[in-house]
Amino acid sequence: MLRSCARLLINCVKCSPFFESPPSVSKDVEGVGDSIEKTPGGWKSVPYIIGNETFERVASYGLTANFTVYLLKRFHIEPVTAANMANIFSGTTNFAPLVGAFFSDAYWGRFRTLAYGSISSLLGMVALTLTAAVGRLRPPTCTSADQLSGRCAGPTGYQLGVLILSLALLALGAGGVRPCSLPFGVDQFDRRTAVGRRGLASFFNWYYCTSTAGVVAGMTAVVYIQDSVSWAVGFGVPAFCMLLSVLVFFAGTRLYVYVPPEGSVFSGVAQVLVRRLSQEAARAPSAERRPTAGGRAV
Repeated sequence: MLRSCARLLINCVKCSPFFESPPSVSKDVEGVGDSIEKTPGGWKSVPYIIGNETFERVASYGLTANFTVYLLKRFHIEPVTAANMANIFSGTTNFAPLVGAFFSDAYWGRFRTLAYGSISSLLGMVALTLTAAVGRLRPPTCTSADQLSGRCAGPTGYQLGVLILSLALLALGAGGVRPCSLPFGVDQFDRRTAVGRRGLASFFNWYYCTSTAGVVAGMTAVVYIQDSVSWAVGFGVPAFCMLLSVLVFFAGTRLYVYVPPEGSVFSGVAQVLVRRLSQEAARAPSAERRPTAGGRAV
């Protein structure tokens, strides 16, 4: 089983645009359709994208929905500190897609950003699962009475470092997956044809339906496993779902249409700001040396 999965991943990566240049794309004047050398696969390639998104939602929400409880019960972190860590992680994962969108539009393209994000999320989930499964990566277990009295040992610097590393990888993964999954699916349809437009409308419906189902499954079934079975199994299930997400995503590399990066709107805004600031800096010395009534410069 493991050999076949590894062989599938290697074969898919070999034919991905990491190792060969993607087909060129040129947009028409109105920007409605794309003139693409490779015919868009439409629904032949979309199931791989929807599968990737669905498994990623199950994995990410299954890990984060019960995260504060995990910090309290297994890492013996103070409630205020645990709440702050959860809030910082949530804020970082919500801000990271802005950075991921910039790199996708300016440098990497949607496929590479999705691939980097999916792999980063998988590594983060594996690291977080190890903190629950390996005793050396978490504080020793203590009784409920010790927890109430505050006598449980907290995490060491090494254990806390592994935990923060896993959260950082998850945040990076969210920054790559969330801003690119839906646009990459849109790229697979030819919007110049009636069939492509109908397929695109159906794609939106299926995308949001399956992603919502993934969120519900992650916040119910996975959380139940964490509370009723064990944290190791409860984190292992999302990690396995993320592994399936990566395999499904790379399995469709032969069918995808790859749109190269066309530049980010943030780059234009930054260039305008830098030019304006440089102009203001150039005007400042001349304004300071304005002439007086006697003809001398101040």
